[in-house]
Amino acid sequence: MIQYETDPSPFFEANKNYCENVELKLKTMELDCAGFCNAYGYEMITNFKKNNLMYQIKIHKDQSTQNGVVIPVDAIDYACFEIIVSGLNNKFEVAIGKSLFIRFFISTKFKDKIQKPYFMKFNYEPESNFLDNLVRRILDNHISVFNLNNGTLVCKMHTPQVDPINLIKEIEKTIENWL
Repeated sequence: MIQYETDPSPFFEANKNYCENVELKLKTMELDCAGFCNAYGYEMITNFKKNNLMYQIKIHKDQSTQNGVVIPVDAIDYACFEIIVSGLNNKFEVAIGKSLFIRFFISTKFKDKIQKPYFMKFNYEPESNFLDNLVRRILDNHISVFNLNNGTLVCKMHTPQVDPINLIKEIEKTIENWL
């Protein structure tokens, strides 16, 4: 259950609407969320098991301000939508993220598949069709971290996700190759 710290602020109303929409969509999968929501942000978490895999979804947003010495500084918003899937095959390792420095050291065939500033590293040779689909999912869903290591996939997006169910389905299509 999400605890709402009621506030007459429009920021609270926006955060509350987002949380209620996400919670409603997760309830279609019979999932419950725990967490909090206030005018400065929210944090929601849910866990579930599906097809012998453990899923954990974390949704987080916070807002912070800094004191300006002469000129006031605007607030900084940080949002993160994270899916962690454990129970995958241990033999596969995949790292996809954003770093121009790491991109400099990857092979040209991967540089040709994904745009800057993304990099991709695999401990195996992925099929071309699989790689094309993975890149499309990464870009379409604005995924900034996609890391599979020791049978656990960590997938992070730093933008609010409106439809977590669709995102879970997209991740499930990808991880079929690593079961």
